[in-house]
Amino acid sequence: MILSRAVIYCRCSTEEESQTDALCKQIWESEACVRDHGWLLADRYVELKSGTTTRGRDEYNRLFHDLVTDKFEIIVIKSQDRLMRNVKDWYLFLDRMLSHGKRLFMYIEQKFYTADDALITGIKAILAEEYSRELSKKINNAHKNRQKNGGRAMLTSRTFGFLKLPDGTAAVAEEEAGIIRQIYEYSAAGYGSRRIAGLFREQGYVKRTGNALTATCVTRIIRNPLYKGTMVMNKLHYDFETKKRMKVPEEQWILREKAVPAIVDERLWEAANRAMTDRASRHGQDRTVPKVSFGGQYDLSGKLVCSQCGKPYYRTWRYGGGRDKRIIEWKCSTYLEKGRQDRGGCRGAHLREETILAVLEQACGAYGDLGRREKDRIIDRTIRILREAFDRMPGREKWEKLEKEEKRLEEQKDVLLTKLLEGVIPDKDYRKKHDELEKELTRLKAQKEGIQQREEERRNPEQRIEAIKDWLEKEGVKKAGAARRMEDIQRVRVHEWQLEILLSGGRTLWADYPFGPETDRGRYLDRRRIMELLKENPSLTAGKLADRMGRSGYMVRNRMVELTRGGYIRFHGRGGRGMWEVVKELPDKEESMRAGGL
Repeated sequence: MILSRAVIYCRCSTEEESQTDALCKQIWESEACVRDHGWLLADRYVELKSGTTTRGRDEYNRLFHDLVTDKFEIIVIKSQDRLMRNVKDWYLFLDRMLSHGKRLFMYIEQKFYTADDALITGIKAILAEEYSRELSKKINNAHKNRQKNGGRAMLTSRTFGFLKLPDGTAAVAEEEAGIIRQIYEYSAAGYGSRRIAGLFREQGYVKRTGNALTATCVTRIIRNPLYKGTMVMNKLHYDFETKKRMKVPEEQWILREKAVPAIVDERLWEAANRAMTDRASRHGQDRTVPKVSFGGQYDLSGKLVCSQCGKPYYRTWRYGGGRDKRIIEWKCSTYLEKGRQDRGGCRGAHLREETILAVLEQACGAYGDLGRREKDRIIDRTIRILREAFDRMPGREKWEKLEKEEKRLEEQKDVLLTKLLEGVIPDKDYRKKHDELEKELTRLKAQKEGIQQREEERRNPEQRIEAIKDWLEKEGVKKAGAARRMEDIQRVRVHEWQLEILLSGGRTLWADYPFGPETDRGRYLDRRRIMELLKENPSLTAGKLADRMGRSGYMVRNRMVELTRGGYIRFHGRGGRGMWEVVKELPDKEESMRAGGL
């Protein structure tokens, strides 16, 4: 005889969380149930925390995933509320369980779930969800009242500058408090967050975690009113319906003065924050730290590396030429953290995003461009695939699945109406569930309309195919080539004056980076270009030089004045007529930079 395989799912309910043996007892009872019925215990799904939804419940999610496998036939639980107190999740679980031939046994009632139980279990799920909603409201309200009425200040054990005592109160950590006072004094004296962090780094100071004090950490300390003794509470609120922490409007925040011992006085706190705000407004930004974007969401993410310190480049932005114009730049992460080299940071070049993309496209153009023959082949193949797709039958299987789901939801509406008419559920719960079902039905109908629209397009596809072909000819294939080039670029090492482009297959390309005229390197390159052009044609005026270089006349005249004062060029003539003479060559790039650019 083949034994049925069973698994157990155990979880403490919210009101049992304080009972340390509740979960152990539930596991023992579940396993005893399996033994008493002669089933084979295949696995245990034991949840260590309560919850009203499936989010964050790893064991429940593992069980939900295993429902589609042949790992077991029976699920043993204490009662329905052990799975969830959310109506939607309850029905999703039942649908998945029944469609894969699994059975649910509740050992408190000593019975298997059957289709006839749909009505009563649905009611239980609604009541359990309502209970959890009310409990959540009570907990949130009690927490808010405790904050308003001067309850104990809630600090974590890792709050910088404070120690959490056994009785829950907070005491000042004197060593860290000394650092915090210095931070406020430095800020009030005009030092920026990055500079302050650099000063402590030079002293070898590290936090209790062993990490260095960063610019971001310094900013948070200065802005935090906790260090003048004021605690800001009720900034976040747990919303039962969305199951998320929501931000509370600032006017609803709760401020408690003297909630903890003050580390700095009110006057120093205000001075430090006022100085930080003034620095931010002078630099045209809302914060003192750079706005950095991490992750692989940009074409250059993870590809740019500083050749000097070996650290990656990060994407930043700043305002330039007005508050409406953003300048996107990539900067060495060491520079963003520590500043320039004289402060223990890095002097890696800052790169404009639009410029570096243009440089990469030009440098890799011959390597990655598509020829006319290859371009035509790609377009022809694409059009052939489109024709085959249009010739196929539309999503018949998808349509049938939507029809089945629509029918199931309509049946749920009938069951819900029956519950209302029999007085099983109140009108409020009926309306809420009815609106949810209507919303889902509307979504299904929209999907069916989309399938119908695609069917109409299939019947007359030539117009769409011609439009797609035209787009491919004009820009589609070009974009595909650019994307392919970017994929071929494995790494770009940023050197002082050049980019070292490492391609897949081990090939390396080098490209000069055209630094802007607002940078030291850009000014040097402009001077060198002026001297090259004057050697070719000594009679060029500043206006003609500006046209040849793509610079403004004002900038070119400034560079020519610098070269004249440095003794590198000399003009022979009067009244705007004459010739330029190159007297001596510019020094080496690096020597020129060290000498102030000349």
